[in-house]
Amino acid sequence: MRKIENSRTEHMEWADRKGRIDMMDSRNWGKQYSMENIIGCEYNMDNGYVEVYYSDGNVLRLKCEEIEANLHTTEQSLAKLHKLLDDKPIEYVAMALSGELQTYCDIEADMVKGMFGTIVQGYLKQGYSKAKAEALAREFFRYES
Repeated sequence: MRKIENSRTEHMEWADRKGRIDMMDSRNWGKQYSMENIIGCEYNMDNGYVEVYYSDGNVLRLKCEEIEANLHTTEQSLAKLHKLLDDKPIEYVAMALSGELQTYCDIEADMVKGMFGTIVQGYLKQGYSKAKAEALAREFFRYES
């Protein structure tokens, strides 16, 4: 296994039919590996990898923890990513290969910000102080994720 010298590189492993494993540079994922010819995909929570199986016998393994370490996330966006891994790992793979995971997290964060303001305004209308309204809204999002 060769080591890639790049501090911003997320880790994906590619195993060919002969079991050879190679590390991939994240800048080339979309060019090297596509969504075509995928016959299966599953998230293994025991080792933290999403494993993608291709019709030619090759296997792509994405180490989710290291991919997510390079994203700017909120508690809510990270929870949504993990729910996506559990429910629809193929969508997680598609976004990882296309470089769209950060956009997904940013959209989620923007939605939460908008909802947060709306919830705070609702509490203010009920007569709560600004500090108390914000605390109640944060508490809501703590359990909403």
